[in-house]
Amino acid sequence: MLDISNSDRLGPNLRALRQERGLTLDRLAGMSELTRGYLSLVERGLKTPSITALLRVANALQVNIAQLFDLNAAPNVRYTLQRAGDHSSPEKGYGLLPLATGRAAKMMEPFLMRPARSPGTIGGPRWAHGGEEMLFVVSGKIAVKLGGEEILMSQGDCLYFSGEERHEIRSLGDEQAEVLVVIASGAAPNTARADG
Repeated sequence: MLDISNSDRLGPNLRALRQERGLTLDRLAGMSELTRGYLSLVERGLKTPSITALLRVANALQVNIAQLFDLNAAPNVRYTLQRAGDHSSPEKGYGLLPLATGRAAKMMEPFLMRPARSPGTIGGPRWAHGGEEMLFVVSGKIAVKLGGEEILMSQGDCLYFSGEERHEIRSLGDEQAEVLVVIASGAAPNTARADG
C-alpha cells in the first residue's frame, strides 16, 4: 500500500509534467478546479490527494493517472503485474495504491484503498467524477455515502455506481478496511469534481 502523502514519485512527477507543459501552479489550479495551495502541497508530498483530485489533475494535464506515478508508463504494454511484495502497508490512516501504473493507456483506473476512519479527511467530504466506479471490500467494513443513502459493506461485498453520484468512503470498526476501487473512464476531460 502506497501512502500517497509519503510518495517519492507523485509530487516530483506532477511538477515535471506541469512544467513540461509550461503551466504555472495557478494555471493548473484553474484547469483542474483545485487550489494553488493544494497543488503545491501535493507536489511537495505534504498533502494526500483523493482519487477525485488525481482524476482532475490527470484530465487537466491530459495524461493517464498512471503517468502521475510513473513517467515511463507505456501506453501499449501487453500486461502489467504487481506482486503482493511490491508494496508495504501503512500502519494507519488513508492509503492508496494505484495498480497497473506501468500501462498508461487503459480504460480503467484500479486502486487498492485504505479509507480513512473519519469522514471528510481526504478530498473534501464528498467526491464525484465522470465515468463509473466499482468498490470491492477486500477486508474489513466500510460505510459508503452515496447520494442521500449510507450503505454498509463487509468483506466480499461489491458496489457498482455512476461516479457522478457524490460519494464518500470510510472504514468502520477496529480493523483498517482495504477496498479495491476501479474507475472506468468515459467522462469528458475536466469533469471530475468534489463537493466541499
